[in-house]
Amino acid sequence: MYYFLASKLRSGLSVVARNFSPHAHLKRTMASALRVALAATSLAPLACAFTTTTTTTTTTLLPVSAIRSSTPSSTALNQELPFFAAPAFVAESSATTASSSSSPPQSATVTLRLPLGTLFDGRDYIFVTESNVRGYEWTEKETDILLDDLMDAALGTLGGQDTTTSNNKNNQQQQFITTDYELSQIVLVPTSDWDPTLLGLGSRYDVYDGQQRLVTLNLLLASLRDSFQLEAITTTTHDGTTTTTTTTNTNAANNNNNNNKRSVALLATANEISNMLIPRKVRKEDVRRITLRKRDNILLEKILMGSGWNDDDDDDDEGDANVDNDNVMEASSSSLPPTNTWSKLTPKQQSDLLLTTTTTPPLSNANIRILHNFIHLSRRLSLLTTRERLRLLDYIVERVYLLVCIPETSRIARNIVMSQGRKGMDNEPVDDFKGLVCFRYTLDEDDMYQTFDQWDELAAEPSATIRTSSTPSITTTDETVVSSLLGEESSSSKPIAVGRDIISSACLLRASAALRTKIRSRGGDEVYEWERWLRQELWLQNQLLAQQQHEQSKKSEGTTTTTSSSSSSSSLQPWQGKDFFTKKIQPASIVLYKFRTRQWDEFSFLSKDVNKKMTKKDRSAIIARLDFLRDVIMGVTSAKEAEIVVLDVLLRAEEEAMNGGGSSSGSSLDRYLEEFLPLVESWTLWMALTRPSPMQRHSRVFSLLDAMDDVDSVGARISAEQDEMESLKASMDEYEFGASAGGKRLAAAILKRMSTHLMLEEKKGVPDGGDVSVDFILPSKFAKGSEWEKLWPDEEQRGEWMNRIGNLALVSSRPRSKMANKGSDSSWEQKCINFKKEPWLLTRQLVELDGWDAAAVQDQQKDILSLADLVWSFGEGS
Repeated sequence: MYYFLASKLRSGLSVVARNFSPHAHLKRTMASALRVALAATSLAPLACAFTTTTTTTTTTLLPVSAIRSSTPSSTALNQELPFFAAPAFVAESSATTASSSSSPPQSATVTLRLPLGTLFDGRDYIFVTESNVRGYEWTEKETDILLDDLMDAALGTLGGQDTTTSNNKNNQQQQFITTDYELSQIVLVPTSDWDPTLLGLGSRYDVYDGQQRLVTLNLLLASLRDSFQLEAITTTTHDGTTTTTTTTNTNAANNNNNNNKRSVALLATANEISNMLIPRKVRKEDVRRITLRKRDNILLEKILMGSGWNDDDDDDDEGDANVDNDNVMEASSSSLPPTNTWSKLTPKQQSDLLLTTTTTPPLSNANIRILHNFIHLSRRLSLLTTRERLRLLDYIVERVYLLVCIPETSRIARNIVMSQGRKGMDNEPVDDFKGLVCFRYTLDEDDMYQTFDQWDELAAEPSATIRTSSTPSITTTDETVVSSLLGEESSSSKPIAVGRDIISSACLLRASAALRTKIRSRGGDEVYEWERWLRQELWLQNQLLAQQQHEQSKKSEGTTTTTSSSSSSSSLQPWQGKDFFTKKIQPASIVLYKFRTRQWDEFSFLSKDVNKKMTKKDRSAIIARLDFLRDVIMGVTSAKEAEIVVLDVLLRAEEEAMNGGGSSSGSSLDRYLEEFLPLVESWTLWMALTRPSPMQRHSRVFSLLDAMDDVDSVGARISAEQDEMESLKASMDEYEFGASAGGKRLAAAILKRMSTHLMLEEKKGVPDGGDVSVDFILPSKFAKGSEWEKLWPDEEQRGEWMNRIGNLALVSSRPRSKMANKGSDSSWEQKCINFKKEPWLLTRQLVELDGWDAAAVQDQQKDILSLADLVWSFGEGS
């Protein structure tokens, strides 16, 4: 009986829902009613609700647990928080309860194809950017691409030229044959902070992907709104008399009644757009269609509201500019919204408007780009006729579609975005970690945005020139903004950027070292390990601070300075995300960037002024080791884990050098450079040659890290791995270097390191570090009857020695002459001519040989292995 009633109730409500499918809020109401009714009949296991999956006319039954309740519980609230605001660890009781549940957890991902008119109608879709920490980054280039596509689809021509006056009937018909414009997918996550009492019915969503498009569409609609308002005001004056200003219909220019009707229609159109941007409700608070972070939202809010800088109705006075608009721009009417006249600003006036503000710090890059794109859109729309603008508006509202994906949690949202494989402005795991560091784990709001700016500066392209504190918040990566708003680049700026990929790599390496665990860089789950690293560092540093405060309070007991000591102790601020960035992420990223780009002169421990007892030979030897490590790590897959310990050694050496550790012999800096660095080099070579499993590679890396943490255990750890180090020489002898690209890169790094060692021993100049490669001395292919066939008649013998390191010569990676590239069977005499020009000693020594037969290759192999024993001390295991 109950089963029958439940099925009837479910089917009946589903039929009603289909009839109201275009209205998302009605469907949510129906789903809630269904859940309540089924719960009352104690048939929760059978309860089902509906949700739209692909289009607004298709319904699919999903379990109730997959649909968010209209009044979520505390557990649901935790799940709906932004990713970097969610608890990092689950309580044991919660985990136990979850694991003991008989049914697996289920979640819903709703996908809707909606026209922009539906998406921007009412308050069902209000957007915020809590998790999107990258800011607004579109420039004039991306804005033009979007506007050109929309104008081409709506008007049938780029540039907005009016072709409706053509006498060609076929051409006129083509103007009205339009197709839908698909503006790709946006990913939204529901938030839990919507208050129906204050805001009425509606929903707020966190934009995880699509921020750039949504902001630009809002700017485009605001430009259209202002254009219709301006035309309405200039069509008729306030007293109703006709003006002599421009009209689009010359036949009705002298008809007051027509002018009034036209003005009313234009104002009604502007009001329609305004309601899309600011969906107002009687007796409810106003909301904007999209809201960025507080600092980036200053100009966007004013543009969407149609308000200027000096409006008194703005409750939040933060960020208002103290600019006299009368001195900056000339309004055509006192009732004209101030944003209308922004399109008439000269570059100098734009600069004055942006820089003369009361905000501290100055306006962010996002504000500058928002203003610049809004002005650019307004100017382009001013070139269109009224009819063209109306057709463009209708097309945007009715024919522009977005695929709206609404996963239940931010983790699903991130996986969806990353699975799309798009590059450019999408969120990546390092951006989520940026949100954690800057906003969740930093207390003061000013510190939040200061850390945010510092992260942006560090993550900019390495070729960019970043502002200093004395210049506005503008980077040279946005050349359009700089040239049009500031006119020139600040001379006091300096390059400090390393790029986002370097920051991501540095976080992976440092978190692996701190947690002593392998962290995968796929699927976005590394963010959870990064947060664990962050929380561990905060806990350790705050424990040290607490210990310092305790010691200070002990010293202050029984003295007359108790009050002053207590005040100084209480003034110690806890370690926060801002400290984690400046002390952990930023130094690691900069050091890693220097290492990967061979900027050895930039390291403090290699500076003669800092490490005064370092000789020129010692410095060259250290650079040779670092250059070898860099070449092997970046060229051989099986040795990439060594970068974890290399970065750790470099950071320790830099810290010791900056603290004056290089001024005395036997210091920690000496141990890092003279004992640990050679050890790391030997183990890196071992990983590259023997190709152990990832588990074995991580085990060796973590052992080296433990050894540096406890320097007394270094000798014991070296002797424990003696047998494996002694087998390294045999591995090098048997390795087929020439058989693969990775093997050739490894051979080039080894031969370069050996040649550098010989040149240092003989006190000869070492070539500057650069790209090198290897050349087969015995060619892999040669013509029948050639000299090589006479020297190597045995094909089996050729195959045995062809790919060994003894048959490879180190050559500079420079363009070869046409004669050298004619074929791979160059004669021995021709190869000697080429080898003689090389700067590398090992290669030049080959010229002294009379020929290149089997005996010569075997002797060269033995010499290389003996030299390798001198460089890496295979027999001693160090």
